[in-house]
Amino acid sequence: MAAPRILVIEDDEDVARLERLVLERAGYDVRHAATGAEGLDLAESFRPDVVILDVGLPDISGLDVCTSLSNSNNAFVLMVSGHSREQDVLLGLGLGADDYVTKPFSGNELVARVASFLRRRERLLNRKEGEAQLEFGDTRLDRNFHTLVRDGKSVALTALEFRLLWFLAEAEGRLLTRAQILEHVWNDTSGVPTRVVDVHVAALRKKISEVDAPLELSSVRGIGYRLDKK
Repeated sequence: MAAPRILVIEDDEDVARLERLVLERAGYDVRHAATGAEGLDLAESFRPDVVILDVGLPDISGLDVCTSLSNSNNAFVLMVSGHSREQDVLLGLGLGADDYVTKPFSGNELVARVASFLRRRERLLNRKEGEAQLEFGDTRLDRNFHTLVRDGKSVALTALEFRLLWFLAEAEGRLLTRAQILEHVWNDTSGVPTRVVDVHVAALRKKISEVDAPLELSSVRGIGYRLDKK
């Protein structure tokens, strides 16, 4: 079976070398481009599964590269930047990035983000319309009973909690904004206060802990939430 393909678009040679090293050690087929133009060309021929994209490239803005990738490639895009301002994150996500990480970050975090993208891709490939269960190793969401189940333990979820957790689980590893969550789960982006999302996330965290599920609901202040597998 071919190793997943990862494209690193990064002009800082030291950062690129570190990223390539940790990703190759994790078993991935990694290519590197130092400019946006080179990255777009390589994306066409290499057909990566995941692109690690630096925002500050010397020739083309990483944001423009992200737009081009979103229009022509099915790869997941993880944007990398030295800035963590809310508007920068929202702009990157709005242009098609699947997640956003700020420098400095650890090699373990990078590998974990890539692994979650690949698990998500596998679920999407195997997904059946109207499927009744969504599994994370020994943990599963059961649509028929609106329960979260692990190792013989189960906890009941409200209809909203279930829709919220299912939405986050399908996008495992991807940062979802509160607006995206409100639109998908509540079908509303104007009449429902964003605080409602925070309240339901807090309730979900308690129920996840009740069955000792190896799931972590991470918050990004001012932006939204991401579900990660521990």
